[in-house]
Amino acid sequence: MTEPAGSNLPSRRTGRFIKALSRTLHFTFKQPLRLYFLLFHGLRVEGARHCPRKGGCVVVSNHQSFYDPPLVGVALPRMLIYTPRASLKTSWFYRIVTRGLDLEPVARDGRDVGAARRMIERVRDGEVLVLFPEQTRTRDGSLGTISPGFHMIAAHAPAPVLPVLIEGAFEAWPRTDKRPHWGRRIRIRVGPPFEVKGLKRDEAAKRVEAALLALGAKTRAAAPAEPAAPAEPTH
Repeated sequence: MTEPAGSNLPSRRTGRFIKALSRTLHFTFKQPLRLYFLLFHGLRVEGARHCPRKGGCVVVSNHQSFYDPPLVGVALPRMLIYTPRASLKTSWFYRIVTRGLDLEPVARDGRDVGAARRMIERVRDGEVLVLFPEQTRTRDGSLGTISPGFHMIAAHAPAPVLPVLIEGAFEAWPRTDKRPHWGRRIRIRVGPPFEVKGLKRDEAAKRVEAALLALGAKTRAAAPAEPAAPAEPTH
């Protein structure tokens, strides 16, 4: 027995509804969020002109704070698709906050082939995907190891990679604190987009790391050297 034509219409309609609702929420709350970050954190954005005005794009940003997703949303002029950890769906708070948003949850182990295919198609269709390739918020404000998972999406779509550096959000709301610290300034710098289609995974990760460092990302300070032993007296 064949499936009747149009039997998948409800799911398609649901998808269109979620996208429309997400777009409405995005642009409804964008200006209030911008005002909040401006008043309480002196937000300054540099280089937003580098964001492509049309076509698919993969945004890669460092991950400093709970603030990061709305900060990127405020800084860039495009409608964005976020990629939260799939495990967050078990949190009731997360489900309430993200209800009505068009998201692409991703498993941390990188084995979610279905999610990868959906993200490639969405970028290919002209949407902008946001990834935090460190995969977790920083513990000390410095840039962590860049996972190359973004490479598959950007290379297969294909689409440019847009580096975004968030600075000051760690001091404003570190992962160990339950509340933000108002008055701590936040800066966002957007770099020029670049292609990774011709690069290998590790080369693409190094390219992103270099782009974020060029924008001013902090690296972990080298451990202090042990004091040298006093020289033996000579006779």
